[in-house]
Amino acid sequence: MGNNIRMLKVKVKIWLHSDDEIVIGEGVRRLLQAIDQTGSINQASEKLRMSYRRAWEKIHLAEDRLGKSLVITQAGGAHGGGSILTQTAKDFLRAFNELENDVANYAAERFNELFARLK
Repeated sequence: MGNNIRMLKVKVKIWLHSDDEIVIGEGVRRLLQAIDQTGSINQASEKLRMSYRRAWEKIHLAEDRLGKSLVITQAGGAHGGGSILTQTAKDFLRAFNELENDVANYAAERFNELFARLK
């Protein structure tokens, strides 16, 4: 069977919530990042293998719980439509990513301190 303790690693997940309701977690973060990369909710939802409707539901739910707009859309037409993130969304993504990175680094350091003697 071997020493599987050597293979153990710690993993953390972060989500922001208000009144026990998730506002932003991994799913919304990935969706916002995909919108930022593609410039389109439709393309972002396809990239994440999510229905367009579900993508909109996630965005609206996060916006309602946050009380801030996260995405600005422009309807199609001669020049096509698109979607961009608001500055609030960009700021939240930056802060969320930094927090997650900080927590993951601390968790890895603490894990090594606590479990080093078991390896």
